[in-house]
Amino acid sequence: MTSIITSVGSPGSIGPTSGGKVTAFNAISTVPGQVLGANQFRVQALFHNPGGQDIFIYPINVLNASGQNTPLAPTTAALGGCFRVFANGGTLTLTGECQGAWGAFAAANANNPLTVMDTNA
Repeated sequence: MTSIITSVGSPGSIGPTSGGKVTAFNAISTVPGQVLGANQFRVQALFHNPGGQDIFIYPINVLNASGQNTPLAPTTAALGGCFRVFANGGTLTLTGECQGAWGAFAAANANNPLTVMDTNA
C-alpha cells in the first residue's frame, strides 16, 4: 500500500501556505481598529488576550439587513457583530470563512495586549 505524506509548503499543499504568522499588540484601546488584514488564503485566525480587560473582535465588514456587505462600526454600547475574548488568557479561534479583515477594541482602558495569529495551512 502506498502512503502520501505532505508537509506545510510542500507540493501537496493547496495554495500559498506558511506557518502561523503572529502579530503582537500592546495598545488596544476602546477605539476600534483593524488588527488583521484580509487574506484570501487564510484558513484560521486565533486571537489571544493575555491582558486584564476583555477585548472584542469583530469583522471589518458584515452583511446588512439587505444582504449587502457594509462596514461594521461597533462600540462598547453596540456590540452586535463582535466576539468577546475574555481577559487573563481568553482565546478565540476562527476557522473556515475567516478571510476578511478583523478589528479589535477593549472593554476599558488603553494599552491592552492582544496576540493575533493567522495561518494559511
